[in-house]
Amino acid sequence: MSDQYNAGEPVSRSAVAVVNGRVRDGWEIGAGVSTARLTLRDESPLSKIVVRAPFTGAVRTDLGVSFGRTTRADVAGVGQVLVVGAAPGEWVVLGPIGSGIRLLGDLHERLAASGEFASAVDITHGRCLVRLHGPDARRTLAKVCGIDLADDSVPDGSALRTSVARIVTDMVRDDVDGELSYLLHCERSSGQFLADMLLDAGSEFGIEVTGFASGAATLAGGAR
Repeated sequence: MSDQYNAGEPVSRSAVAVVNGRVRDGWEIGAGVSTARLTLRDESPLSKIVVRAPFTGAVRTDLGVSFGRTTRADVAGVGQVLVVGAAPGEWVVLGPIGSGIRLLGDLHERLAASGEFASAVDITHGRCLVRLHGPDARRTLAKVCGIDLADDSVPDGSALRTSVARIVTDMVRDDVDGELSYLLHCERSSGQFLADMLLDAGSEFGIEVTGFASGAATLAGGAR
């Protein structure tokens, strides 16, 4: 990542309001650091590609993950990505900030080689992505989500689409260094509302907002 910014260059912004912001790789990001037991971090700057293809077949085999699960993979020229089986015949690939063009090109080549009717679209700017992290994350989500999030129902590496604070949300359990952690992914227009509801639900546990650049990186931890 680079903190270098030239005046006049376009700046991308998340749907979630930024506190103590600065520009990094073309995005305005929060730079705060928190050591609280429960944190919320806006990770919307991560590149997001949605892939649609047959439920079973060459593309599913190539991506290496089925509906309801996640996996990590290394992509040449991009680095580590998180592949989410978001729905039957639908995957979301999360890559490092600024990697969207390269990641999309790699996926287009792979889809073309599969011989299947498939598509890959960059949705980075159309979706909000936040991470709720810490030992009280499950209890926080229980206030705004009716899903049973116990370990035997939603273990680490699980992916599901559900309602969180009455918003259709893709939820990924993605523990970091053995600590409970969830990625929550929704339409951009609902991003600020989702973040506000999570902060309200986590207030009794001392939740704090932490910056994008602080803590364990989304794509570096939680190896399956």
